[in-house]
Amino acid sequence: MKPVVGITSSHLEEKAMLNEGYYLAVERAGGIPIIIPPLEEETLKGVLDLVDGVLISGGPDVDPLIFGENPIRELGEVNPLRDKAEIFLVKEAFFRKKPIMGICRGIQVINVALGGNLYQDLPSQVRDCIKHSQSAPRWYPTHKVKIDKGTTLFEIYNSQEVKVNSFHHQAIKEVSPYLKAVAYAPDGIIEAVESSAEGVFILGLQWHPEGMWHKDPMQLKPFERFIEEIKGRKGK
Repeated sequence: MKPVVGITSSHLEEKAMLNEGYYLAVERAGGIPIIIPPLEEETLKGVLDLVDGVLISGGPDVDPLIFGENPIRELGEVNPLRDKAEIFLVKEAFFRKKPIMGICRGIQVINVALGGNLYQDLPSQVRDCIKHSQSAPRWYPTHKVKIDKGTTLFEIYNSQEVKVNSFHHQAIKEVSPYLKAVAYAPDGIIEAVESSAEGVFILGLQWHPEGMWHKDPMQLKPFERFIEEIKGRKGK
């Protein structure tokens, strides 16, 4: 059976929603996508029994109270139900050593769940940062990212540089002790993380490859690597 990937959904006005780019990318990469709305923890444990890996999708801001800060004026919309569910999923999947992938908000949730924190708003908190919330089509890359050699991400792209899209104003500030930063924007903002814990696969990306891969096949490669990792673990 193909790997089953649980993808978290947005939650707005009593509706669970997910852009099709996520589940189509998982399908194209060889997985079976299952959408996970915000649910109670006991139910989420059951979901994790069924899936082989977890993908934390993009969405609204992460509540700074979770990482011990009061909200600044520039903080955007938060969703407490989604925060609670996704942070639990990350912690539980990490404990079970199930592969985890995160995109945009997803990389931020992973970092916070594992003990890191965030910039609440880049334009007001980081001097001379570039524009990280683009005014361009979703598929269009608007800045470059530098990738460290010797990392999984470098293996994925076979390059130290990749052009990405950008739709965020929060970002990782202090990295979780269970993660390592592996890619950076020109202003030094962390654009990707991987696991630093033995036996755990984590890939977090600050950009949106699910919005690019139909125009740029290279952006399907992170999903393919994620599925390959799951297959390798299922075969053990």
